[in-house]
Amino acid sequence: MMLDLLVRNARILTVDPGRPRASQIGVWNGGIVGLDEQVDGVRAHTEVDLGGAVVVPGFHDAHCHTSSYGLELVSLALQECSGLPATLAAVAAHAAGLGPDEWVIGFGYGSGMGADEGPRRQDLDRAGGGRPVWLTHRSGHSCVVSTAVLEAVGITTAVAPGGRGRVEVDASGRPTGLIEETAMDLVKDHVGPSSIERTAGAIDRATAHYLTEGITGFTDAGIGSPGIDHTPVELAAYQLARRTGRLHSRAQVMVFNELFHRLASHPDDGIAAGLDLGIHTGFGDDWLSLGAMKIWVDGSGLGHTAATTGPDGTVRGAFDNDPAVLTRSIVDAHRAGWQVAAHAIGDAAVDLVLDALEEAAHGGPFSAGGGAPPRHRLEHGVAFRPDQVARLARMGMTVVTQPLFIGDFGDPLLQGFAGRAGAEDYFRMRSLLAAGIPLVGSSDRPVAAGSPLRGIQEMVERTTADGVVFGANERLTPAEALASYTAAGARAAHCEERWGTLSPRLLADLVVLSDDPTTVPVERIGSIEVLATVVGGRAAHDPARLFAEADDA
Repeated sequence: MMLDLLVRNARILTVDPGRPRASQIGVWNGGIVGLDEQVDGVRAHTEVDLGGAVVVPGFHDAHCHTSSYGLELVSLALQECSGLPATLAAVAAHAAGLGPDEWVIGFGYGSGMGADEGPRRQDLDRAGGGRPVWLTHRSGHSCVVSTAVLEAVGITTAVAPGGRGRVEVDASGRPTGLIEETAMDLVKDHVGPSSIERTAGAIDRATAHYLTEGITGFTDAGIGSPGIDHTPVELAAYQLARRTGRLHSRAQVMVFNELFHRLASHPDDGIAAGLDLGIHTGFGDDWLSLGAMKIWVDGSGLGHTAATTGPDGTVRGAFDNDPAVLTRSIVDAHRAGWQVAAHAIGDAAVDLVLDALEEAAHGGPFSAGGGAPPRHRLEHGVAFRPDQVARLARMGMTVVTQPLFIGDFGDPLLQGFAGRAGAEDYFRMRSLLAAGIPLVGSSDRPVAAGSPLRGIQEMVERTTADGVVFGANERLTPAEALASYTAAGARAAHCEERWGTLSPRLLADLVVLSDDPTTVPVERIGSIEVLATVVGGRAAHDPARLFAEADDA
């Protein structure tokens, strides 16, 4: 056999405990066939000498919003605008280039602003020159709109769909423009979805950028929701992107629970609700597959809408829906064969999810064994009580965390619970691994920055923007952090037999780095350069032309 590619003279971190390091790797037909002595003497069509550069498995961003991020790349991006004046100046500059009836659509405002310091409709009226202005907060849990949008949508009082969410009003009862949680659907539904072509273009832009950061695979944490950054036929957009060469990283997509409906299956099946034809988690291939059912259980920490337990045992904040409805959705999804991925920020939300999954385990064919464990996921995992940590371990749960939240949002969270007991419950990492709970790194992009190397550094440093260490006892080692963005991400996606480590018979997804993230000074991890990204044995991002001979072959 002749290999397609032989990479040699490299410092290879396999993230495989059975063989943690190597110096050469052989690739054939998109997969890894051997390391070191396993490929000694084997000829290859192309040999690449990396001159001692570091090779790691391709990074997996286990929780991001790809179509939203792609659309933001061509919209008004506000993440770098700190404070209200800078935000309004950016709105005004963007509006100046638009027609009189065009909407100013911006994403990610809120940096440098307290909870009550954001813009309101009069601010946007002035900055936008009277145009419709719609800005989404960086948390994704609120937005602010101008008077023109309020009038177009027909929001005149503190209304909210189904009594959920919130429309802020002033002392006279007039909306201020601030809209929170599910009430945002009023604007999203009015604007309507993107087209399939526009969404495919967003996927193209986003995943092309992912390659520059070494991201060879990702999980889109919810497709098909309302709004201009989604479409009810979003899976068709992913299929179009793949068919036309615009899907550059391997995609697993979650489906929002709102898209599930009642199914008339046989009584013996125990399937009450799901998607048509009984399709569920695992359908697809190495490039595009269905992941979990995504369900929002509560709100956000920054917006003070997370469902938390008060000292007297009452729930503060809010659930995203009636708790009975949320429980039923989780039970039905599990029994229909779906992995569940629950957005659960507060400890009360975590209780609801765990209670529902325990109930779900007692019915339906997927509860009887015989298949792979569902590996249900808690997304974000901001607050876990000690008793919940033990319960998570016992139930085989996976926690998907966003370490860059510590740097971006850690200071206001610390201020919020200053002097209160329970600060140690926030952003657990070390204690989760110690309990045997799989911990997976991700970004929640575009809510936060997406670089896995920066995320790895944050897992090790755990330092806020103001330089405050956020729970020193919860720090990870660099090797543990690297595993959370590679092998652990593969396991959470049920793909550990296809990718996640650099091992024989797995896909040849790898990243060439300028230095070793497990040995450089911690403060330098995030600035390590991605020299090349290889997907399925092909150099998909190679600015230095390291794999030029392979491309020519």
